Amino acid sequence: MKSLLVDDDFYEKIKNYAVFIPVVEVDGKEHILLEVRSQHIGQPGEVSFPGGGLEGDESFKDAAIRETMEELRIDREDIEYLGYSSMILSSSYRHIKAFYGRIHRKIEDINYNEEVANLFTVDIDYLRNKPPIRYRAPYKMDFPKDFPFEKIPNGKDYKFITGYNDMYFYDTEPVIWGMTAKLLKNFIESWNKDEK
Repeated sequence: MKSLLVDDDFYEKIKNYAVFIPVVEVDGKEHILLEVRSQHIGQPGEVSFPGGGLEGDESFKDAAIRETMEELRIDREDIEYLGYSSMILSSSYRHIKAFYGRIHRKIEDINYNEEVANLFTVDIDYLRNKPPIRYRAPYKMDFPKDFPFEKIPNGKDYKFITGYNDMYFYDTEPVIWGMTAKLLKNFIESWNKDEK
């Protein structure tokens, strides 16, 4: 898989993004820092990690750190990079890589930018003990009225391959769901392995 060849027309559809999963200390315990997106950007009101699209030829890691510095208005020295977490390739061709590390700044001292409505944290122990709920939605083929079923074997009874979209929800306030929840789930699972 590491030498997977991708055709140019497929690669050109891919939109590359990077996020950073910040670990912060709150009252002596490790928490995950999350953002609520402001009305000034897409998906307002959604919960997300700091992150965004790659610029020029920067690496995913560099993009994750740059976006974190911009959105949280912190210095590079405030970020202790710890590693790579996981990746998602969505059905809409969004390729997202997640990295993680510690933010050495108190949450009340973070003066976030206009892309962020507010910040909140969730205790890592809570996330370990309360895994997300998974909901599975099948992909549905919605054929146009003039679809040429007569041209394929078995016509309307053809056994089309179906897939599923797994969506995760954490019972938090605000709710963490979607791709953010999936990346968080992947991170918590790997964090648990590292702690053993």
